[in-house]
Amino acid sequence: LFLEKMITNYEPVFLYSALTFTAAVLAILLYSKKLLKKGDRRVKNSTSSKVQTSSAKSPTSTDHIYTRIHGKWYDFKDFTHPGGPIALSLIKDRDGTALFESHHSLTSPIKLRTILGKYTVCGSKSKKLCPLDLRDDECPYQWDDVESDPFVVDLKSLILRHFTKIAFARRISLLQATKATKERWCMIFILMALFGATIPFYGRWWTVIVTPQLAWITIANYWHDALHFSLSCDWRINAFLPYLFPWLSSPMMWYHQHVIGHHAYTNIDNRDPDLAHAPQLMREHRSIKWKPSHIHQTNRARVLLMWSISVGIGLQFLNDIKANVKSSYNNVVPFVKLDSWRMSSHVLGRILVFNLLYLYPFYAFSIWKAVIWVILSNATFGLSFMMNSQINHLTEACAHASDTNFFKHQVVTAQNFGVNNVWCTFYSGGLNYQIEHHLFPFVNHCHLPDLAPKVKELCKKYSVPYNEVSGYSEALKRHFDHTDAMSIAS
Repeated sequence: LFLEKMITNYEPVFLYSALTFTAAVLAILLYSKKLLKKGDRRVKNSTSSKVQTSSAKSPTSTDHIYTRIHGKWYDFKDFTHPGGPIALSLIKDRDGTALFESHHSLTSPIKLRTILGKYTVCGSKSKKLCPLDLRDDECPYQWDDVESDPFVVDLKSLILRHFTKIAFARRISLLQATKATKERWCMIFILMALFGATIPFYGRWWTVIVTPQLAWITIANYWHDALHFSLSCDWRINAFLPYLFPWLSSPMMWYHQHVIGHHAYTNIDNRDPDLAHAPQLMREHRSIKWKPSHIHQTNRARVLLMWSISVGIGLQFLNDIKANVKSSYNNVVPFVKLDSWRMSSHVLGRILVFNLLYLYPFYAFSIWKAVIWVILSNATFGLSFMMNSQINHLTEACAHASDTNFFKHQVVTAQNFGVNNVWCTFYSGGLNYQIEHHLFPFVNHCHLPDLAPKVKELCKKYSVPYNEVSGYSEALKRHFDHTDAMSIAS
């Protein structure tokens, strides 16, 4: 009787949920069918003026997974990576040194060299290969002495000791010790349940704010970790769970924007896609050519308006379409064109999200209510995302900082906020520990509060600037001060 009453009263919700769930399952099945097969089609020359793609000497065979690490080419077609096929696809036909180093801090260099040696591309074949992006030949980092650098040696020793102790106490592997704990999984399921509990009531005015906020908090506390391979040791869980909550971005596009681009080349001119999401309207880095429209970014209302549409229009659809058309994400990260199977599943997924965000309200509500619903729900979600992401790197101290040492660069270009504040950690999903996250992206954010004091002390020992503020208020002030400064022609 209860279910009959619910279905009768909320028939549009249940009907639409059934249709969208079916579409989501079809999209995942289509995508996973192709994902589980080895290889990927090679991208054609990009039309972008910024991304310099290779052509004649580029790897072209779908039977190979070529990548360059520390100047040497490797073919991982026969290698079963713990991170699954996705981890290998992120460095396929690219220089994978930065991602390789950032995800293998717990493994000894000797063991890594031994494994790599089995897959080396030797002789004349390696000379015929070049990366997807020719700018990879001009690496901003010095890798020659990174293994012997005292700061890097102590940093890796620090994290090894930290998780060895946890692994021994919990009687699990070292890798398992870095992933989400049972308590973290419990919290994730509770958040998912709370979000789901609002769906039968979707249409009541309180849900226009509560439902998007619960979606943000849920995504912040698991989605981001999963796409960094830090949620679980099982790559399938990391790969497919994000598709349950695709409200921020297509997971595939997020890999290109966030993992391949932002994490490997944080705040580096024409390499970090996060520096140029809307260069015609906003200027947050000196690499963006100043325009008269940038004068108005001192207006807080204008900035908040940009934030409110950043996800619902920008990340979800506009950036996605441009990447597929131009074969590059934000004109700086080469994007491999999808074959018909993957494109079909991707388009189906985007249609699903578009229906949920923009069309469903007009199906279920009156026109005026639907308009309010579309605007408010997308705006509040976008504001939450931008508030928790822009304050971490775009400040006067971080935006133009740099270091040729990859690990030091991750420290000086990031800023922590509210590290002892439970609300900051919960609402940001651990993004308030940005320095530790960039140093150890493979570590679940539930471990970062314990790592932060140790990393801070190490940075003090080696005189590496460690940027930290008290909480949201100070972090936002520093970000807006930077935004104001960048509005002036230089």
